[in-house]
Amino acid sequence: MRSDDDGALRRFVADRFPRLRRSAYLMCGDWTDADEQARAALARLLADSHRGVEDPDAYVWCDLMQAFRHGPGRREHIFADAEGETPETVLLLDALHRLAPVCRAVLVMRHAEGFAPDEVADVLGIAEDRVAAYEAAGLRALRDLVTAR
Repeated sequence: MRSDDDGALRRFVADRFPRLRRSAYLMCGDWTDADEQARAALARLLADSHRGVEDPDAYVWCDLMQAFRHGPGRREHIFADAEGETPETVLLLDALHRLAPVCRAVLVMRHAEGFAPDEVADVLGIAEDRVAAYEAAGLRALRDLVTAR
């Protein structure tokens, strides 16, 4: 994707923003931060598009997940802005947010976004067998956290 195709870039941004924002929320638990991270990932894509980005989807997902993987180790456990969410959803979001960032990223990409294990491995820069291990560990930890309440 090149910057000389402004219409395609605008459509791409409009189409991808809601999913990126939702995944960012699952990663950080704050809609404001999620909005900022999703916008930042798309802005970096637009800034780099003049060089030609081969796979814009991979680019923005990698950018977004890397931001959380290498960001500050903030683990908040209260979802205060979960307006309209059911108690079960809040419980699940809280449990998800207690996981290590890479486990959370694997679960969000695999189960909330439907990425295949090899795609998750590419985006996160880890081996595919590690994706399976993180997914299994994350699901086990989620189950333990949810049933412990």
